[in-house]
Amino acid sequence: MDLMSALQNSVRAAKQSRGEEVGEGEVREMRPKKKAPAKKATKKTAKKAPAKKRPAS
Repeated sequence: MDLMSALQNSVRAAKQSRGEEVGEGEVREMRPKKKAPAKKATKKTAKKAPAKKRPAS
């Protein structure tokens, strides 16, 4: 017995034990996903000058 048929038999047995209708299953048409809005490129900020060292007190 191959793995796929073993899985199908297991699913069928589980459905029967729960009292669900046992059959081939439903095929539904999938709707296309909504596209996420395009991300805008972020502007690069000007580089900061390095912090100046304070003279020791």
